[in-house]
Amino acid sequence: MEVDFPQPIIMPPGSGKVLEFMGVTHKLIQPQTSGAFYLFEAEFEPETGNGLHIHRYEDEVVYVLQGGIEIRLDNKKLQASAGGVVHLPKNIPHALYNPFNAPLKFLTMTVPGGMENFFDELGTAKENGTLDDALHKKISQKYGIEWLE
Repeated sequence: MEVDFPQPIIMPPGSGKVLEFMGVTHKLIQPQTSGAFYLFEAEFEPETGNGLHIHRYEDEVVYVLQGGIEIRLDNKKLQASAGGVVHLPKNIPHALYNPFNAPLKFLTMTVPGGMENFFDELGTAKENGTLDDALHKKISQKYGIEWLE
């Protein structure tokens, strides 16, 4: 019986599937990592971010490439600047935000992989013109993401 081992992968600068409306670029998806993780690059313009939410299926590790990020955990706020790393375990409510007047660029690894499918489904619905709040909620629930605001 032949065993299929994961192979090394190089992603050159500027490569990966870009989902422009979300500011996300897939770097390594779960089929490339044997399901171990998903790695994406994201950008937030100044004073933008996402709402408070919970991931039920995966931990997140955020590495700040440029600028700074603020992570809200209920009533507590943490900050990390370029070169900083944040670990966000699953089941902990959090929101990501760029509080500065400069762009924020960061890498996020989700463990295990699979969250790229969430982004892809949202992207397809956006392209088809079918993405509304109800569909966003349905897709989020499918991937174990609960939006609290």
